[in-house]
Amino acid sequence: MATVFDGRQLKRWRRAQDIKQDYLAETLGVTQASVSRWERGQQIPAPHLLRIIQSMMAGNQHRTRLDAALKRLVMRSRDCVHLIEDQSHNLLISSAAREAEWQRPQSDLLGVTLWQFATEEIARAEESLDDLGWWDGQIDCLAFPVQGREGPPLRVAPQHVLWERLRLEDGSHVRLTTSIDERTFANLPPSIRYTF
Repeated sequence: MATVFDGRQLKRWRRAQDIKQDYLAETLGVTQASVSRWERGQQIPAPHLLRIIQSMMAGNQHRTRLDAALKRLVMRSRDCVHLIEDQSHNLLISSAAREAEWQRPQSDLLGVTLWQFATEEIARAEESLDDLGWWDGQIDCLAFPVQGREGPPLRVAPQHVLWERLRLEDGSHVRLTTSIDERTFANLPPSIRYTF
């Protein structure tokens, strides 16, 4: 028996959950155009995607697993990376490489706002987010150089930083903060490279 798929129902659910097409597409590993075709009834998702979509619509279980997977990937990353709540800056998780950079155990910082440790460049970047359209979704990533700071209260190595805004299952936004080298920074699109 074939599973019935209603693209209009997917669209209503997605809008009720305040999920953008591009976010759903990224979550499912497809293009935004595919989601659009599904919602317009021009195409039906592949069977494995249909099962995931139905699971998401039934209780957002898949997105919850994605949140846990994101935290696990950050924690296991070999890169200097950490995840914070986007507005409070409370630390959610960090990689061992980031913990080594900070020269402080992650356990001392979990749930603590990292704003108090911001360098001048990080503070200027944060102050610019409103003008750049960060809070209203005009941009969701930016990169910039940081001079760094040695020693207390928290060591910050000289580096380039990439901020990426992600949305969790509960609708809250988090910021994935990754240290990148100068070459990676130079290869990013100019539209997301800044100097503060």
